Amino acid sequence: MAEFGIQIEPQFGFDYSTLRDLALECEILGFNSMWLSDHLFLDARSQERNCLDCWTTLAALAAETTTLRLGSLVSCVSYRFPSILAKTAATVDVISGGRLELGIGAGGGRGDHLASGIPFPSTSQRVDMLEEAVELIKRLWVEDKVDFAGRYYHLKQASVKPAPVQKPHPPVIIGGHGETYLLGAVAKHADICNIGIGLTLEEHRQKLAVLEQHCQAVGRDFSQIQVSHNAGVLIAETSSDLERRVIQRAQAVNLTPEEFQKELSRYICGTPDQCVRQIQEYVEHGISYFFLIFPDPVSSLDLRLFAEEVMPRFQ
Repeated sequence: MAEFGIQIEPQFGFDYSTLRDLALECEILGFNSMWLSDHLFLDARSQERNCLDCWTTLAALAAETTTLRLGSLVSCVSYRFPSILAKTAATVDVISGGRLELGIGAGGGRGDHLASGIPFPSTSQRVDMLEEAVELIKRLWVEDKVDFAGRYYHLKQASVKPAPVQKPHPPVIIGGHGETYLLGAVAKHADICNIGIGLTLEEHRQKLAVLEQHCQAVGRDFSQIQVSHNAGVLIAETSSDLERRVIQRAQAVNLTPEEFQKELSRYICGTPDQCVRQIQEYVEHGISYFFLIFPDPVSSLDLRLFAEEVMPRFQ
C-alpha cells in the first residue's frame, strides 16, 4: 500500500483557477492529496512572480473539493504564532470536513524572512520554536483551555473553537533534513516524517537510522511514524516518448540533456512499469507516502498516465 499526493509550489506563479482545476482533476483521478508549499518567495526568480498564500488557498480548495486531502508542505513556524496557525488549520479542517494534514517545519528561507521583517534565528532556535509550536497546536486542538509558559510562546486561557473535525487531531507532518535537531523533533511530535526532496534509498536509510535513534532516546516506537518521499516525476508511455520528454525538459530548465539526465537520478522517471519498479524499492524500505512534483505546467496527460498505470499497482 502507498499513498500519492501532488506537490505544488505556488511561488512559481500559479494562479488560483489553475490550482482549483488541478485539485479537481487530481480528485477525479484518485490521488490521495494535494500539498502547497508555504513560501513568501523562494529565490530572486520566484520573487518576480505571483505567489498565492498557502493557507488562504488551502481554505479555498477545501471548499471546492470533496475527497482530496489537503496539506501544507511545509508551513514555516516563524511566519505565524502557533495559536494563530492552530486556529487557521482547524478552520480548514472544518471547511474540508476533516481532510487537512498539517505540515510544519523550522523554515530555511533567510531571504523571505529578512525581506518581510521576520526575525531569522539560528537553526537550533528555530527547531526549539518548532517543538513548542507543535506541542501548543496539538493541545489547542484537543483541550478546552490552554495555559503555556515556554521559552518562545506564552498563552493564557487560549482556545480554538471550532475544534478540528479529525480526532484526536489532524495528522502532523514535520519536514526538514537536519539530523541533530529536526529529526529529534520528528521523533517527539510527528505523525509523518518528510526529510528532503529526491533522496536516494541510501540517503533515506541514513536519515531513518538517525531518526530511529532519536525515537529510542525519547521512548517512542519508530514504526508509529509514517515516512514520506518527495520526488520529481517524468513519465511517458514509451521509451522513445521519454527520450523526447527529457530533451524538452532539459531545454525548459536551461540544461543540456546530459546535465538533466544526472538530475533524473533523483526523479521517479520512466515508463509506467519503470516508475512502478522505482517506487516499489522505496515501499520495500518502509516508505509509504509519495509527494509528486510534475513538470510545470502540470500535464493532464501525465497525471492520468500516472493515476491509471502506476497508482493501481500499490492499492
